[in-house]
Amino acid sequence: MLKKILMGMIALFFIFIGGMIILIGYTIYNPDSIFTAFNKVTQFVVRDQDYKEQEEYFLQGIKSIHMQSDRMPIHVRTYNGSTMKVLIEGMAPRFEKGPYVFQVADAENIKLELQEPVSAHWFHLNINGEEYTEQTESKLVATVYLPEKYAGRMQVETHSGNVHFTVDKNQIFEFDLKSESGAIENSAQMNPQAASSPDQVAKIQILTTSGNIKVTN
Repeated sequence: MLKKILMGMIALFFIFIGGMIILIGYTIYNPDSIFTAFNKVTQFVVRDQDYKEQEEYFLQGIKSIHMQSDRMPIHVRTYNGSTMKVLIEGMAPRFEKGPYVFQVADAENIKLELQEPVSAHWFHLNINGEEYTEQTESKLVATVYLPEKYAGRMQVETHSGNVHFTVDKNQIFEFDLKSESGAIENSAQMNPQAASSPDQVAKIQILTTSGNIKVTN
Protein backbone atom coordinates (compact mmCIF):
# COMPACT_ATOMS: atom_id res chain seq x y z
CA MET A 1 0.00 0.00 0.00
CA LEU A 2 2.80 2.38 0.96
CA LYS A 3 4.61 1.51 -2.25
CA LYS A 4 1.53 2.41 -4.33
CA ILE A 5 1.18 5.77 -2.56
CA LEU A 6 4.87 6.50 -3.13
CA MET A 7 4.64 5.58 -6.81
CA GLY A 8 1.54 7.78 -7.15
CA MET A 9 3.35 10.75 -5.60
CA ILE A 10 6.31 10.23 -7.93
CA ALA A 11 3.97 10.11 -10.92
CA LEU A 12 2.24 13.34 -9.83
CA PHE A 13 5.65 14.99 -9.40
CA PHE A 14 6.71 14.14 -12.94
CA ILE A 15 3.34 15.27 -14.28
CA PHE A 16 3.81 18.61 -12.47
CA ILE A 17 7.36 18.99 -13.83
CA GLY A 18 6.18 18.15 -17.32
CA GLY A 19 3.33 20.64 -17.09
CA MET A 20 5.69 23.38 -15.92
CA ILE A 21 8.07 22.66 -18.80
CA ILE A 22 5.21 22.89 -21.30
CA LEU A 23 3.91 26.10 -19.69
CA ILE A 24 7.37 27.74 -19.68
CA GLY A 25 7.94 26.70 -23.28
CA TYR A 26 4.56 28.08 -24.34
CA THR A 27 5.22 31.31 -22.46
CA ILE A 28 8.59 31.80 -24.16
CA TYR A 29 7.33 31.13 -27.67
CA ASN A 30 3.83 32.63 -27.31
CA PRO A 31 4.17 35.74 -25.08
CA ASP A 32 1.40 37.57 -26.95
CA SER A 33 -1.17 34.94 -25.95
CA ILE A 34 -0.08 35.15 -22.32
CA PHE A 35 -0.38 38.94 -22.40
CA THR A 36 -3.86 38.72 -23.95
CA ALA A 37 -5.12 36.30 -21.31
CA PHE A 38 -3.51 38.27 -18.50
CA ASN A 39 -4.96 41.49 -19.85
CA LYS A 40 -8.51 40.13 -19.85
CA VAL A 41 -8.24 38.75 -16.32
CA THR A 42 -6.65 41.84 -14.78
CA GLN A 43 -9.03 44.24 -16.50
CA PHE A 44 -11.94 42.34 -14.96
CA VAL A 45 -10.38 42.39 -11.50
CA VAL A 46 -9.31 46.06 -11.40
CA ARG A 47 -12.14 47.52 -13.48
CA ASP A 48 -13.95 50.26 -11.60
CA GLN A 49 -17.70 50.09 -11.06
CA ASP A 50 -20.41 52.71 -10.53
CA TYR A 51 -20.83 53.60 -6.89
CA LYS A 52 -23.48 55.61 -5.03
CA GLU A 53 -23.94 56.24 -1.32
CA GLN A 54 -26.40 58.62 0.33
CA GLU A 55 -26.68 59.68 3.97
CA GLU A 56 -29.16 62.04 5.65
CA TYR A 57 -28.76 63.97 8.90
CA PHE A 58 -31.35 65.78 11.01
CA LEU A 59 -30.11 69.23 12.02
CA GLN A 60 -32.57 70.09 14.77
CA GLY A 61 -30.49 71.29 17.72
CA ILE A 62 -27.22 71.03 15.72
CA LYS A 63 -24.95 74.06 16.13
CA SER A 64 -21.93 73.00 14.05
CA ILE A 65 -21.04 70.73 11.15
CA HIS A 66 -17.47 69.66 10.43
CA MET A 67 -16.69 67.85 7.20
CA GLN A 68 -13.22 66.53 6.39
CA SER A 69 -11.72 64.90 3.30
CA ASP A 70 -8.28 64.24 1.90
CA ARG A 71 -8.70 64.56 -1.87
CA MET A 72 -12.38 63.98 -2.58
CA PRO A 73 -14.00 67.02 -4.30
CA ILE A 74 -16.90 68.47 -2.32
CA HIS A 75 -19.79 70.49 -3.74
CA VAL A 76 -22.10 72.13 -1.21
CA ARG A 77 -25.54 73.25 -2.41
CA THR A 78 -28.33 74.89 -0.46
CA TYR A 79 -31.89 73.65 -0.87
CA ASN A 80 -35.37 74.08 0.57
CA GLY A 81 -35.39 71.28 3.11
CA SER A 82 -34.81 70.48 6.77
CA THR A 83 -32.15 67.75 6.66
CA MET A 84 -28.60 67.71 5.39
CA LYS A 85 -28.02 65.15 2.67
CA VAL A 86 -24.63 63.80 1.60
CA LEU A 87 -24.35 62.00 -1.74
CA ILE A 88 -21.18 60.15 -2.72
CA GLU A 89 -21.05 58.95 -6.31
CA GLY A 90 -18.57 58.08 -9.01
CA MET A 91 -16.32 55.09 -9.69
CA ALA A 92 -14.92 52.71 -7.07
CA PRO A 93 -12.88 49.50 -7.26
CA ARG A 94 -14.94 46.39 -7.94
CA PHE A 95 -14.14 44.67 -4.65
CA GLU A 96 -14.47 47.70 -2.35
CA LYS A 97 -18.05 48.10 -1.17
CA GLY A 98 -17.76 51.15 1.12
CA PRO A 99 -19.19 52.93 3.00
CA TYR A 100 -17.03 56.04 2.61
CA VAL A 101 -18.96 58.41 4.90
CA PHE A 102 -18.11 58.06 8.59
CA GLN A 103 -19.96 60.02 11.27
CA VAL A 104 -19.17 61.14 14.79
CA ALA A 105 -22.07 63.07 16.31
CA ASP A 106 -23.35 64.35 19.62
CA ALA A 107 -26.40 66.39 20.63
CA GLU A 108 -25.09 69.65 19.12
CA ASN A 109 -22.39 68.73 16.57
CA ILE A 110 -21.93 66.56 13.51
CA LYS A 111 -18.49 65.50 12.32
CA LEU A 112 -18.17 63.67 9.01
CA GLU A 113 -15.10 62.09 7.51
CA LEU A 114 -15.23 61.38 3.79
CA GLN A 115 -12.85 58.59 2.91
CA GLU A 116 -11.79 57.46 -0.53
CA PRO A 117 -11.06 53.96 -1.81
CA VAL A 118 -7.38 53.20 -2.07
CA SER A 119 -6.39 52.83 -5.75
CA ALA A 120 -3.95 50.09 -4.90
CA HIS A 121 -5.40 47.19 -6.88
CA TRP A 122 -2.66 46.64 -9.44
CA PHE A 123 -0.94 43.86 -11.32
CA HIS A 124 2.51 43.73 -12.86
CA LEU A 125 3.84 41.12 -15.29
CA ASN A 126 7.20 40.76 -17.04
CA ILE A 127 7.48 38.24 -19.86
CA ASN A 128 10.67 38.09 -21.89
CA GLY A 129 11.51 41.67 -20.94
CA GLU A 130 8.07 43.01 -21.83
CA GLU A 131 6.24 44.65 -18.93
CA TYR A 132 2.50 44.99 -18.36
CA THR A 133 0.84 46.94 -15.56
CA GLU A 134 -2.86 47.46 -14.80
CA GLN A 135 -4.34 49.40 -11.86
CA THR A 136 -7.59 50.98 -10.75
CA GLU A 137 -8.35 54.68 -11.22
CA SER A 138 -11.29 55.24 -8.89
CA LYS A 139 -12.80 58.69 -8.36
CA LEU A 140 -15.63 59.71 -6.07
CA VAL A 141 -17.30 63.12 -5.67
CA ALA A 142 -19.32 64.34 -2.68
CA THR A 143 -22.40 66.55 -3.06
CA VAL A 144 -23.78 68.06 0.13
CA TYR A 145 -27.32 69.47 0.26
CA LEU A 146 -27.49 71.98 3.11
CA PRO A 147 -30.85 73.42 4.24
CA GLU A 148 -31.05 77.07 3.20
CA LYS A 149 -32.34 78.05 6.65
CA TYR A 150 -29.42 76.46 8.53
CA ALA A 151 -27.93 79.18 10.75
CA GLY A 152 -25.16 77.36 12.60
CA ARG A 153 -21.49 76.87 11.83
CA MET A 154 -20.07 74.71 9.08
CA GLN A 155 -16.44 73.86 8.43
CA VAL A 156 -15.30 72.06 5.28
CA GLU A 157 -11.69 70.92 5.31
CA THR A 158 -9.69 69.10 2.63
CA HIS A 159 -6.08 68.46 1.76
CA SER A 160 -6.07 68.48 -2.05
CA GLY A 161 -9.78 68.18 -2.82
CA ASN A 162 -11.54 71.12 -4.46
CA VAL A 163 -14.50 72.69 -2.66
CA HIS A 164 -17.36 74.42 -4.50
CA PHE A 165 -20.11 76.15 -2.52
CA THR A 166 -23.22 77.27 -4.41
CA VAL A 167 -25.49 79.84 -2.74
CA ASP A 168 -28.74 81.42 -3.89
CA LYS A 169 -28.77 85.18 -4.51
CA ASN A 170 -31.62 85.57 -2.01
CA GLN A 171 -29.56 84.06 0.83
CA ILE A 172 -26.88 85.44 3.12
CA PHE A 173 -23.87 83.53 4.50
CA GLU A 174 -20.69 84.60 6.24
CA PHE A 175 -17.67 82.98 4.53
CA ASP A 176 -14.13 82.44 5.75
CA LEU A 177 -12.03 80.96 2.92
CA LYS A 178 -8.42 79.83 3.32
CA SER A 179 -6.09 77.77 1.13
CA GLU A 180 -2.32 77.44 1.46
CA SER A 181 -1.61 77.03 -2.26
CA GLY A 182 -4.95 76.57 -4.04
CA ALA A 183 -6.93 79.25 -5.88
CA ILE A 184 -9.79 81.05 -4.11
CA GLU A 185 -12.76 82.55 -5.96
CA ASN A 186 -15.79 84.19 -4.35
CA SER A 187 -18.14 85.66 -6.95
CA ALA A 188 -21.41 84.96 -5.12
CA GLN A 189 -23.97 87.74 -4.85
CA MET A 190 -26.01 87.58 -1.64
CA ASN A 191 -28.92 89.43 -0.09
CA PRO A 192 -28.07 91.18 3.23
CA GLN A 193 -31.80 91.52 3.93
CA ALA A 194 -32.26 87.74 4.02
CA ALA A 195 -31.54 87.69 7.77
CA SER A 196 -33.00 90.00 10.38
CA SER A 197 -30.25 89.35 12.96
CA PRO A 198 -26.63 88.03 12.99
CA ASP A 199 -27.64 84.79 14.69
CA GLN A 200 -29.69 83.89 11.60
CA VAL A 201 -26.59 83.94 9.37
CA ALA A 202 -24.72 80.66 8.88
CA LYS A 203 -20.94 80.94 9.27
CA ILE A 204 -19.11 78.87 6.67
CA GLN A 205 -15.38 78.18 6.94
CA ILE A 206 -13.61 76.38 4.08
CA LEU A 207 -9.99 75.28 4.55
CA THR A 208 -7.74 73.48 2.06
CA THR A 209 -4.03 72.81 1.74
CA SER A 210 -3.73 72.69 -2.04
CA GLY A 211 -7.33 72.39 -3.21
CA ASN A 212 -9.18 75.17 -4.99
CA ILE A 213 -12.11 76.97 -3.32
CA LYS A 214 -15.00 78.45 -5.26
CA VAL A 215 -18.14 80.23 -4.02
CA THR A 216 -20.71 81.05 -6.68
CA ASN A 217 -24.45 81.52 -7.26
